[in-house]
Amino acid sequence: MGQEGMSRRLVLAGGLAGLCGCGVEAQATGTLIEQRTFSGNRGTGSGGAGGEGLRATDGMRIANSIFRDLGNGAVRVSRPVTGLTIEDCQGDNLYRFLEVTVSTGGADASLTDFAVRRVRAEGIEHGFSRIRYRSGRGLIEDVTAVCRESGGNDYCVGFQLEGEASEITYRRAIAQAFQESSRPSSSYWNGDGFTDERGNSAIRYIECAASNCTDGGFDLKSSGVMLHDCVARGNKRNFRLWASGELQGCESHEPVWRGGSGGKSHFSFHGDVGSYRIVRPTVRASEGNEAPVFMFATNGQANITIVDADIDAPSAPLIRVESGPEPNIVFEPERSQQRIRTAS
Repeated sequence: MGQEGMSRRLVLAGGLAGLCGCGVEAQATGTLIEQRTFSGNRGTGSGGAGGEGLRATDGMRIANSIFRDLGNGAVRVSRPVTGLTIEDCQGDNLYRFLEVTVSTGGADASLTDFAVRRVRAEGIEHGFSRIRYRSGRGLIEDVTAVCRESGGNDYCVGFQLEGEASEITYRRAIAQAFQESSRPSSSYWNGDGFTDERGNSAIRYIECAASNCTDGGFDLKSSGVMLHDCVARGNKRNFRLWASGELQGCESHEPVWRGGSGGKSHFSFHGDVGSYRIVRPTVRASEGNEAPVFMFATNGQANITIVDADIDAPSAPLIRVESGPEPNIVFEPERSQQRIRTAS
């Protein structure tokens, strides 16, 4: 412990509750790690190789530290951990910064009552974070994740939720340029900024941004998802939605198709989609950008309510149905009273 410059001290976790509604109440005694540098032996584009930085424990606080040349987990959660705080850190040339994966033989590695704040990681090959199992009551705030310049590997994603993770808030998180770099042109190119899955719940995205990804800026399957003042720019499908929820004050700018199958769109709806309420959306696309504003490829009828839209996409259709039934779309107020300029 002394060789690593660690000290044992009280870590105050109670401040989380006011920031994200996480419900943290107790104080926990944990390890403080600060002003450290963790370096691995990772080469460029070497997958998950390179070693871990450190493994999280209950109440651990990691602050003002640097992580470079590491593999799958600059910070690794390998067993159930509560009260982890990571703040004011930097990362470079990483496969993934925060990895939640159980150790061999273990049954669970849920991460609860946690916060990740003011972290910037660049040169990422796969993603910033993967949070899963029954993780919950967490906050990821003022975090920037930048994919490496040559592009990520298959299924790269900036911020990823899986399993039954719930009650997680992203605030001012930024995902940039998560682009698959090795898919053949005939395949569907993945690469997302933010993802969540059908087992996830009570997920919130507040003032987040995703840009220049080869698939979805926000590719979201959780039910009842909430997005407030989020911005998606230059992704193939800026907002890719699969379940239900509400988007308030979100912006979609200039979708870009970079290759592979599937077309570009501002808001696209897929699979067994339910109902979404889209309040005060702002859409901007230049002359010649024909990406549909609302695109549908669903198994059943989608129910979409559009409130007080501000849409300027002169070359694009407002609605395109690629497969499945026609959606049920309600305009509040009626379409003619909203600021909508499209080709159809």
